Order: sequence, then C-alpha cells, then structure tokens
Amino acid sequence: MEPVLAKLLAASLITPFLTFWILVLWGPKIGKPRAGWVGLIGGMGVPLALSAVVFVTWFFTSPEQRAELTAAAQHSQVLWAQLGRFDVTFGVKLDSLTVAMHFMVCFIAFWIFFFSIGYMSGHADCVHHQSKYWRFFAYLALFAFSMLGLVISPSLLFLFIFWELVGLCSYLLIGFYFETDYAPPAAMKAFITNRVGDFGFIIGLGIVFTFLGTLDLEGAAAAFKTQLATSTGLFAPQVTVPIFGWTFSGMTLATLMGVGLFCGAMGKSAQFPLHVWLPDAMAGPTPVSALIHAATMVAAGVYLVARVFRLLTPDAQMFIAVIGCITLTFMALIAIVQTDIKKCLAYSTLSQLGYMIFGMGVGAWTAALFHLITHAFFKAMLFLGSGQVIEGCHHVQDMRRMGGLRTKMPVTCWTFFVGVLAIAGFGIPGVHLGHWKFGLGGFFSKDEILAVAYDRAYNWGRFGAPSEGHAEAGANGEARPANKEKHADGGTRSAESAAGGRGVRLAAFSSGSSEEVQHSAAGTPAQKAAGSEKDAHGAEGGEHHASEKDGVASGIQALPKWMFWFAILTAYVTPFYMFRAWWLTFMGHPRDHHVHEHAHESKMMTTPLVVLAVGTLVSSYFLFRPMLSHAAEAAADAPLVVAVDGEAHEPAAALLSLDHTPERDPHKKLVGLVGFAFLIGFAVSWAIYRNGLDVASRIKAIPPFNLLHTLLERKYYFDELYDFLWVRGCRAVAAVCAFIDTWVIDLVYNLLSGVTERIAAFSGRVLDAQGVDGFVNGISETANDLAEVLRKPQTGGIRKYVLWSVGLATAAIAALIVVMRVNGG
Repeated sequence: MEPVLAKLLAASLITPFLTFWILVLWGPKIGKPRAGWVGLIGGMGVPLALSAVVFVTWFFTSPEQRAELTAAAQHSQVLWAQLGRFDVTFGVKLDSLTVAMHFMVCFIAFWIFFFSIGYMSGHADCVHHQSKYWRFFAYLALFAFSMLGLVISPSLLFLFIFWELVGLCSYLLIGFYFETDYAPPAAMKAFITNRVGDFGFIIGLGIVFTFLGTLDLEGAAAAFKTQLATSTGLFAPQVTVPIFGWTFSGMTLATLMGVGLFCGAMGKSAQFPLHVWLPDAMAGPTPVSALIHAATMVAAGVYLVARVFRLLTPDAQMFIAVIGCITLTFMALIAIVQTDIKKCLAYSTLSQLGYMIFGMGVGAWTAALFHLITHAFFKAMLFLGSGQVIEGCHHVQDMRRMGGLRTKMPVTCWTFFVGVLAIAGFGIPGVHLGHWKFGLGGFFSKDEILAVAYDRAYNWGRFGAPSEGHAEAGANGEARPANKEKHADGGTRSAESAAGGRGVRLAAFSSGSSEEVQHSAAGTPAQKAAGSEKDAHGAEGGEHHASEKDGVASGIQALPKWMFWFAILTAYVTPFYMFRAWWLTFMGHPRDHHVHEHAHESKMMTTPLVVLAVGTLVSSYFLFRPMLSHAAEAAADAPLVVAVDGEAHEPAAALLSLDHTPERDPHKKLVGLVGFAFLIGFAVSWAIYRNGLDVASRIKAIPPFNLLHTLLERKYYFDELYDFLWVRGCRAVAAVCAFIDTWVIDLVYNLLSGVTERIAAFSGRVLDAQGVDGFVNGISETANDLAEVLRKPQTGGIRKYVLWSVGLATAAIAALIVVMRVNGG
C-alpha cells in the first residue's frame, strides 16, 4: 500500500517552513496586514487542509487498513545518516495518536493565527526601525513547523531536534516585545529552565541509544521488551541484562532512562519544580500565550510521555505520578489569588497539565490524552478570550479593574463561560441525552483519570488479579483471589467484560498497531511484567494456570491515597478559581468606569472564539468521547493486544482490565466525591465575589487566611528560593571565582610574569649583553687592536722595508750569538 497519508503529513511541514522564509526575506515588502494573511494561509491553512484529509480518512478507515497504512509509512522512511553501524532514518510516525495530535495542533493554531491578524493590527508596527508585524507571523510559522515536525517524528532523535526548535521559537515569541523591560528576562527564564529539563532528556536519550541500540520509537520499544523479558528477576533469572542489572543511586538504568526522558517533559510542560517559567511567559503577545498553553509547547511534554510510555518502568511511572500530583494541586491553589487574567489562566494550565501527567503516571494513558485534546480547545478559547478583553480594555489585565464587561463583550463573555464550564468539569452524572452522556470534555477526561487513580489507590489488590484458583501477592502483600467470572459454558471472562466493557484501556483512535493498543490503565509492559513471573505449569497439585498474562499488578505498588485525594481537592478548586475569573471580569458592576467605557469587541477576534467554543463541544462528544464511553465497542477496533510475551491476545485479557464490576465501579464512587464539584465551586465563588472584592478582602484579612493568601500570592516563594539558590547563588559563585581569579590566579600569574621578566632582563642585559656578547666582542676588539699595531709598520716604502729587514736580521744574529755564548758557557 502506498503511504499516502504519511506523505500528506510530511507535506504539511513544507508550507510553514517556506512561509517562514518568505516572511523573513520579503516580509517588509509584503507589509501589513498582508503578511498576516500569508502567515495564516501558508503557515497553517494548507497544513490544516492536509491534516483534515488525513483525519477524516483515518477516522473512517478499518483497523486492518490502518495497520497497513502504518506499516507502509514505516517502510517508506528514508536514510538520513549512518552512525557507524546504526542507521538514522527520517519519515512519518503514522498512528492514531499522530493523527489526532496533528489535527488538533493544526486546527487550534489556525484560529490562533486568524485571531492574531486582528490582535496585532492594533500594535505599533516598528520598534527601533525593525518591523514587528511580519516578524511575529514569521515566528509563528516557524513555531508551527517545529511542532508539526515533533508530532510526526518516528524517532527520538528527530523528536529532540524539533523539540529544541520549539524551545527556540518560544524564546523568540515570549521575548517578542524586546523593547520592554519584562519580556527579555521572561524569555531567558523560559529558555534556561527548559535547558535544565533537556539536560535530563539528553541523559535519557543516551541510555536509550547505548543500551537499546536505536533511537527509533518502535525499535526502542521492541528492544526494551527484549531486555525486559531476559532481565534479572523477571522471566529468566539466570540472565543478567545491563539496563535492569545495573543500578545508579538505587535506580536501575531502565528507571533512570524513563526519569531522564520525563525530565524533558517536566521542562516543556512546566511541571514542578520546573514550573516557574510558564506564568512569566505571559510577557509575550496573548496569541503566543494561547499557542504555547493550548496547542504547542506545553502539549509537547505530555505528547513525549505518551510516546515513550512503553519505556517506563513502574518506578519511573510512580515518579511521574508524584510530580503530576504535586503540580496539579499546588498550581491550582496559586490560581485562586491571581488578579492578572492571563496569569490566572497560566496557573490553571499548570494544574491541568499536572492532571495529564498524573494520568500518565497512574496508567490512564487514554484519559490523559483525551484531557490533553479537550483542554487544548477550551484553553485556547480562554486565552483568546482574555486577549479580546485585554485588547478591548486598552491592555488592562488586572481583573480588579474590570467587571460588567458582559454588556460590552457579550460573545467573549459567553464563549469564555463555555470554556469555564469545560475546565471546571461540567457534567451531570447519570443523565443521558440519548446515546450521549451529559457533560463537557473536562468532566469525562478527569473522571476517567480519577477512576484509574481510585482503582490504583483502593482496589489495587483486585486489579489484574491472577487466574482462577491461584492466589497472588498484591501490592500490599496480601494474597488476592482471581477476579474472573464463569461463563455458562464453563469458560472465564474478565471482570471488565462482565461489566460491559467499562475499562479505560484504549487509545482515542485504536488502530490495532503495536504503538497504541497495549496502552492501558494497567500500565506499561514493564509494569505488567513486574508481577508476571509465574510458573506456566501451575502450583502444587499439577493445577494449570495462565503464565505471564496473569498477576500483572502484583509487582506494582499501589497508589498512595494522598495522591488520589490531592486530585479530588483540585477538582473542587478548579471551578472555584475559574468561575471567580469569569465573574470578576464579566459580571457584577464596573469597578473602573474608564476601562468599561472604552471596552469593545472585534469581529475579527470573536470569530475564533465561537469556532473554538463549538470545537469544545464537538471534541467532548463526536470525536473522542464515544471511544472512551463505550470501551466494548472500541475494542472492535483493536482486536489484538500485544502482551508482555510479545504475542497477540484478545483485548478482554485480564491483564488489560480495570476491576469495573457493578459493585466496585469507581465511577459510582466518584459521583459522590466529585460528581457535583463544579456546582460547589461555582456556588462558593459566587458567594464570595458576587459583590466584587469586598468579601474576599475581608476573608484574606482573617488569620490564618492572611498568611495563606500571602503564601499563595508569592507562589510559595519559589521565585525567591530560585533567585536565592540559583541567581544569587550563581552570582556568589561568580564573585568567588572573580576573587580567586583576581587575587589568586592573577596574583600568581603577575608574580610569575614579574619574575620571568626580571630573569629575562638579567639574561638579556647581563649574561647575554655583558657575558656572551662581551666575550665575543672583547676578542674581536683585541684582534682589531693588535691588527692596528701590526698595520702601522706597513707603510709601503721599499727603503723602509730594507732598513727594517737589515735591522731585524742584525737583531736576530745578535740574539743568536748571545744564546750560543750562554749555552757554551
């Protein structure tokens, strides 16, 4: 089969890249506003059209055809470079996750581009004789190119290359207002913080390449499975494999590899403790904030975790869950006290990203990605709505100066409210509208994440239990019986199958490929194998049992209960601060009449809000919700599941099932816990803020709320802590280094140079000039003086020569006579 869809996805990279260069080279000539339309059509219009074709085709394609298209795309990869015996190929990773992410990025980015044309038209075009308008859309086009390249990359190498390009574009766009005092430091903060995370990412890549022998995603997963199947303590205790046999600081290299790869996601998705850059990223234009928070940069971190999910050990996944849990709770609390509308949304993004990372950590792979996609729609709408408010109020961002804007901005008000309902988890449990459950995407996705977390925290002993009649040590060390039900014909089926297929198991678009279908709430192959060391021939008495396919949860620790309750707390906090933001901005009475009088809406900017509001509803139901709501029907799209032994099994296999029996269905438990959390959050927020800020001001003056308010307002003093540890710490280290350089290194250098100079002077002036040169010159001068003496008799007169000859001969004879007489005597 021809890789048609893969070629279309690859072609979607061309026009954003060309648009970037067109605007860089001819942007000033194209001018304003035509440069914006060039950016819209070339940067995102063409990619959206291509992505829509791929999306619709994939959506209506059978699982068998999807598998063929995936294989064709993999076989069509081209050789890019050779590193010794390793081939580095470039191509397209075609599967359901790629298709869904690619369409989401294109769709949302297109409307952000559209919104930007109206938003940037009101800005001054030149700063320091440099045009801003075309430059903005050039950066957006490069940003789109980088993100789309990241999504379709089939290898970790190219994913990392585009990953770094995304970081560069974020630096350029956050610091777009380079003439201000606040934008350049914010851009530098984002860039440096992400480099910290990327350092761990590079370590993870190094381990992948060194011990798995490839950076290809499929190849690495296959090699990891091979390593897993032969490592110490799993299937073959007699074989020692380095990635599981070597430890570093108490962690196996396999765990360190997963943690290292996740460090990259910690930076990009702004997870604790690398979260500090994202609120400051509000220094860029509001469309940039929408693009970063919804469709590109922060989504890249979650996407990375989804891609490397099969390389995560149970310990690595628990680390991810802890980080996500801390982030989702602590950032939600900070959002309560924010007065800047964009920063309130920024901290809500941090909290929601924490939900996604937490979902990945507990094994809710599908629910986390579902939340990523639904969140992208309503968060883009919320940020663009805030941009409409800021632009219409002449760049006022303080919600304390707003109020009553619903009459001035009705479309913005009610589309913003749709986003508030979605993020707050609006839904009514048990109420159905025909085939559909009543609620928005945030309600469904959070519910699925919390359901898996509840199972991991409270039902873990019954989760993925061994086959009938065989007891297995659960996560708490207790023996757990098998959780199977008897068929009428004497066979067995899983609890999930008996419950009507209510498990959280399948990707949003299950294709049957090895990339997706093994993702489940039960965890990664590493997790499944952690408890799979079984005797294929049964226990004593010759009783036959299933081997590796049973007891998958026994070696995976249960989720600490505090993590589950942190997530429950956040489910109440989120609707409170979001309804607070909406009420302070749009409802009540105007608190600043100057702001209210000049507030207005722009039709160019309201169109994307309406489209994204509709997209929020559609993404909640038509595209993704049916795949999660009816897992039994979705299982038909994934008839085969790759288990830890590398063979295909029916999706009803117990190792892929949550214990969703009617008597232990976690969704029923969650109805009582968070079913109406959004109503409680709304009610409390209305009670406090219905008359403005008076009640809130009185509450925060009461101890200990005043201390809590200060703590949250100062963001737990993380900026101060990092400033003390890193900024001032680095400056202190720099000062010490400067002192050592000046008073130690320079002193020694100057001393040695002085001594050397004096030795050179003594050698040159005394030894060389007076010694060597003096001796040579003395000999030459003596010879010259002697020559002068000997030359004087040489006058050239013959008579003098004869006289001198006679005289000398006479003297010689006289001397001879004297000598002879002396000798004779």
